[in-house]
Amino acid sequence: MTVVEFYDGVAISNMISCLAIKPERVVFVGDKKAIKDHKPVYERFVQRHNLNIEFSFRPVDRNKIDNIIDVLTDIVQTQDEYIFDLTGGDDLVLVAMGVVYEKYKDSKKILMHRINITTGSVADCDRDGILVVTRMPKMSVEDNIMIYGGDIAPFSEDGGTYVWDFNDDFVKDVKVLWDICREKPWLWNTFTTSLGCVAKDYCPKSYQLEFAAKKPSDKGNSKNKADNEIVWVQEYIREFLKHGFIRKYREDKDGNVSFSFRDAQIKRCLTIAGTVLELITSIYCSEVENKDGRLFDDVATGVMIDWDAEFHAENDVIKDTENEIDVILMHGLVPVFVSCKNGQYDDEALYKLETVAGRFGGPYAKKVLISTYYGKENNDDHEHFVQRAKDMDIQLIQKAHKLTREEFLTKLRSLRL
Repeated sequence: MTVVEFYDGVAISNMISCLAIKPERVVFVGDKKAIKDHKPVYERFVQRHNLNIEFSFRPVDRNKIDNIIDVLTDIVQTQDEYIFDLTGGDDLVLVAMGVVYEKYKDSKKILMHRINITTGSVADCDRDGILVVTRMPKMSVEDNIMIYGGDIAPFSEDGGTYVWDFNDDFVKDVKVLWDICREKPWLWNTFTTSLGCVAKDYCPKSYQLEFAAKKPSDKGNSKNKADNEIVWVQEYIREFLKHGFIRKYREDKDGNVSFSFRDAQIKRCLTIAGTVLELITSIYCSEVENKDGRLFDDVATGVMIDWDAEFHAENDVIKDTENEIDVILMHGLVPVFVSCKNGQYDDEALYKLETVAGRFGGPYAKKVLISTYYGKENNDDHEHFVQRAKDMDIQLIQKAHKLTREEFLTKLRSLRL
């Protein structure tokens, strides 16, 4: 079986039939340079899915309809049956396909379909009642990033994507931490930021759980810069001890404190501001359902995306272009990029979200910003922010800390997907 794809700037439009039909051959028709540049990406993608697909390419002048008609005519004449995927491609190429179909529809078996990426519906464009695509495939977050030429940067002590273990006990822990955080999210941010700053000096490796530092009685009292940034909240310490998140807590008369984090995951929750909001968002996204079952097919947290799938050493002249997205979801073939803000933010958060979503989802990507508080929510800046988000088609879930679990799930269920 051979599929003819009209090359499109949006990767999923080029590869949807590979996933849905699994043909033996795919012929790309379009701009020569663009096709050549993306060939390695598509070959890598089909290898990941253990598909044995042979790619070939027929370049055309996208501005000359006669040239396009000649190339399509040559393709049709070389074999009795082709499947033409009209999901992508320039308008002029699609017009040329109509001309060729009209000429050869009675002498050649030309199957044409068009797939709606958002809904998963398939249009029978040749109107013969035969649909080769009978079941719409799904993609993982990693698939979606890979199809656009990127990759998920692996975790290291210097960065990358931390792989969370969402076991039942940890999910319960996150819900407890969220309940603590949501009482005063601004204070939680300040405390976890300062605790993380000190932990970076005293136990920098993720596996180091023993914490010991001087708790200053007055801010700026210590000669150590990290110590000066501590904001100690005894209320939180009591809660952490109560739930077993920290152990062996000691504080002497000179203000020296020591304890051990229960494990590496809890350490990240307590030392990286905003992590708990990201985690509770991921958990609720995994739990939310609609009438068809789970709303999201895949959920990934704290994803560091490498734009070109080539990881360079820290001392390399060439530097990686990377972006971290707090939560990425897959709804069928539609990626949903979620930014979580547990502190003050501004328009820059919208532009960052827009940039990454456009690069790794194109027109099909959905964008969501989930936040606790904006800051001065009654001033003109907040009204401007809300309008800007609307203009950029970024959906907002605000005051998340005031939402019950059911209210949060309802907000997620009502997203425009």
